[in-house]
Amino acid sequence: MHESTIIWDENQTPISRYFDDIYFNTNGAIDETRYVFIEGNSLYERFLQHQRESFTIAETGFGTGLSFLIAWQMFKQFREKKPNSPLKRLDFFSVEKYPLSEKEMSKVHSKIINSNDSLSLLAKQLRDSLNESQSIVLDDTHLVICYDDITHYPKFLKQQHRLIDVWFFDGFSPAKNPEMWSESLFKKCYDLTNDGGSFATFTAAGFVRRNLINAGFNVKKHKGFGVKREMLIGSKS
Repeated sequence: MHESTIIWDENQTPISRYFDDIYFNTNGAIDETRYVFIEGNSLYERFLQHQRESFTIAETGFGTGLSFLIAWQMFKQFREKKPNSPLKRLDFFSVEKYPLSEKEMSKVHSKIINSNDSLSLLAKQLRDSLNESQSIVLDDTHLVICYDDITHYPKFLKQQHRLIDVWFFDGFSPAKNPEMWSESLFKKCYDLTNDGGSFATFTAAGFVRRNLINAGFNVKKHKGFGVKREMLIGSKS
């Protein structure tokens, strides 16, 4: 893995060397991830309503693994509370062109996850399991990472023979990483989405909203997290 994916600024905020953009603000990163991706997709309710054995999430940008960790933690809680549910397995697909080293990931996790939180145990489990030929099973959750450019991700997902129930659209800022937010990418994502599937994203940029609509998604503006005025959520009807 690359040793210098992250640059730390004077506030100890992690910044991508390749995109000159922050991974997230270390203050409130967990709360924001839960708000945007978990609540934005009504994920726990979707687990409760799901009638098939597996549920599939795909995200655009693995980064520090935080979104995966929070989804995994929620699924563990769901399985403990609802052991008789027909839903038994979470499949989580992601993509990352510039993976963090174990050392970088460990430093980020130590900044944002309280050492007493159960999430810190899951984060250590994840770091211990990661490697670049990535397909790992963690409890009832299966994580697969495509270590490639975002443009190759739809083909990779198609090869998994799985339709996506929920999308986490989570690249760097649209202004700095436009390929991650293109209409052509969203059209391919739409085609790979189950009927009734949903998405959430932290951005409400006009061109991102238009690209999602042009791809076929129903798109709504939603109150953003903290000081962010708006974000986008939507579905495939």
